[in-house]
Amino acid sequence: MLQVIRYRREDILKISETLGDATFDIDELGRRRRVAFLDLLLIEARNGHFSDANIREEVDTFMFEGHDTTASALSFTMFALSRHQDIQENVFEELKTVFDSSQSLEPTMQQISELKYLEMVVKESLRMYPPVPLFYRDIHQDEKLPTTGHVLPAGSLTEVHVFGIHRYEALYPDPLRFDPERFSTEESAKRHPYAYLPFSAGPRNCIGQRFAMLELKSIISKVVWNFRILPDLDFEPQMSWKLVLKSENGVRLRLEQRS
Repeated sequence: MLQVIRYRREDILKISETLGDATFDIDELGRRRRVAFLDLLLIEARNGHFSDANIREEVDTFMFEGHDTTASALSFTMFALSRHQDIQENVFEELKTVFDSSQSLEPTMQQISELKYLEMVVKESLRMYPPVPLFYRDIHQDEKLPTTGHVLPAGSLTEVHVFGIHRYEALYPDPLRFDPERFSTEESAKRHPYAYLPFSAGPRNCIGQRFAMLELKSIISKVVWNFRILPDLDFEPQMSWKLVLKSENGVRLRLEQRS
């Protein structure tokens, strides 16, 4: 990764020497160029704001959050759909209302945004199988918990147990039941916004959550449009986690071509 950073820094330096810093983000037609995140960090590094180690940490974070977590979310959503055929057929019926029957299914952004039921399915899967099942926060000043009066002292490290929160019966009745309707507009409005934390929450939440949802909906819609996802009834996932929730024995299911 450090080698990639060095190569890209050299490219940016050559562009700047040829065109000047003022034109780096302007394309050959005079339009504003979309600058990649790595390029933004390297530009800031020239001003002394980031070291190579800082940049590598940021890039590693993006790669982790954009690959491992999405793979976990996709695997467990497909697993859930295989075990709940009625819900899977509801997804397929929604697809038929959005896509033309002759469409090979390269969905547009507009079409993906219309898949409201599929989004509820993905959200319920993220509730039951959060890709990042816990995260930590440093406490910089004494914080008193309003419900119990306990004080979290400054300098302590606090664990937020997302997996446990998402399966807490007071927040989610019958929490082991897979029910996408929990995420209807009406039901969602009844819960505290921090009762659902697959992307963390607050000012340090996941900045890629909208992209992740679009990516998951796009992939799942293609699969369900073309195949029935069937269960392997002899299989049960053996869940474990370090940074990311995963199944130690993989996720097994079967695909049947739709006629």
